[in-house]
Amino acid sequence: MTTASHATLDEIIELIKEVKPGIADQAVTADQSVVEDLGLDSLDLLQLSRRITRQFGADFDLDSWNAEADDHHRSVASIAAAVAAGNHA
Repeated sequence: MTTASHATLDEIIELIKEVKPGIADQAVTADQSVVEDLGLDSLDLLQLSRRITRQFGADFDLDSWNAEADDHHRSVASIAAAVAAGNHA
């Protein structure tokens, strides 16, 4: 298990692709929105949150993250940054 402080963008992208297999062959970038660009719905986000918890040992608070969506536009990078910073543990 990787700790939250060692979360990388690539690891988050791999988890997103596990949750949404339809984008497995698609190039995913840090600035893409997981909702608008990649098509994750609320159940996908819940599953992603659980995978983050298992892999990094930290809870990812979807409610807090969604509340800050105006600032980060639900980007892939915002998830990686929140996990790495431990802000949502």
